[in-house]
Amino acid sequence: MNFYVLTLFPELIDGIVNTSITGRAIKKGVLRVSTVNIRDFSTRRDGRVDDYPYGGGAGMVMEAEPVAGAIASVKEKAPGARVVYLTPQGPVLTQTKAEELAREKDLVLLCGHYEGIDERVLDEYVTDYLSIGDYVLTGGELGAAVVIDAVSRFVPGVLPNEDSARFESLQDNLLEYPQYTRPVEWRGRKVPDVLLSGDHSAVSAWRAEQSLKRTGERRPDLLKNHYRVFCLTAGGDKASAAGAEFLNAVSRLGEVFSFDRRKLIKSGWQFKKNDLAIFACSPGAMTEDERFQKVKGNGTPAVILLVSDQETAGESEAAAHMRSLLEQKGFRVIAEEMLPDETEGRDIPGMAISVREKLLQLS
Repeated sequence: MNFYVLTLFPELIDGIVNTSITGRAIKKGVLRVSTVNIRDFSTRRDGRVDDYPYGGGAGMVMEAEPVAGAIASVKEKAPGARVVYLTPQGPVLTQTKAEELAREKDLVLLCGHYEGIDERVLDEYVTDYLSIGDYVLTGGELGAAVVIDAVSRFVPGVLPNEDSARFESLQDNLLEYPQYTRPVEWRGRKVPDVLLSGDHSAVSAWRAEQSLKRTGERRPDLLKNHYRVFCLTAGGDKASAAGAEFLNAVSRLGEVFSFDRRKLIKSGWQFKKNDLAIFACSPGAMTEDERFQKVKGNGTPAVILLVSDQETAGESEAAAHMRSLLEQKGFRVIAEEMLPDETEGRDIPGMAISVREKLLQLS
């Protein structure tokens, strides 16, 4: 992945990104971080790139032309690059946004200074406005460094363990559970017994419980964006596998249930408002109302995954039928996807990012 940082102070960026994990990734060639000095595109003999604001007021404003020249120099190499302006006026960077940006090949990060940048060049070139928090910094360089670090973690080959970024704190809008290492006892404090038990299901349950507890104590504001995620599958193994794959991309804490089981069909399921229900089905299963007679929502967001070997008019009708059925039962269908039954051709990560972004908009 290529990052292009447009800045008045390239040395600030170079000093940060060439260390630690990003530094190693740059040496391996997995990442490339290039700095572009906006001063090099000044149209004035003294090299200045700022001027007084029209309408009066304190401070100076960066001129449009030098910024435009810097952006154009990058666009010659990477014409499709998104241009991100670091500003408190943008939405705050989230884990989901970082994962989405990591899917880009080229990313331009524009660092402002003084009182900002002439609005006209922003209107001309900027595709994304992004903030790292509700406060003001001297310039955008520290914000750009934060974006590079957060986004890089999702780039294949940057982290030694490919699952590290996906199964990360804030993946489900929850804080991470407590972590421990050797020794078992330190100053009279012992590692919880469950972590020494070797029971993986018990460990997973404990970690989920601790994440919820810690978030409620330290960041209760995050809980409004937390959804319990469930995947209900019907119509065979391929639908079940696709549903499980999608579920794992959406949440590290989700559960899969098969509605091919008669017992589950009879018992049904009552979903809550802060649940996400994923229905992964074959076209035939979606037309069998019996499977879903006892499934009820409460304004619950839902995703329909139709898994088949090819898209046909009949399958589209089945999906429409399923949407109507779920909406009658109290669900809000926020996404509907046609998936090939083979893994080739699927973009499960991209679909999962889209769904998580829609959930944030609902909260």
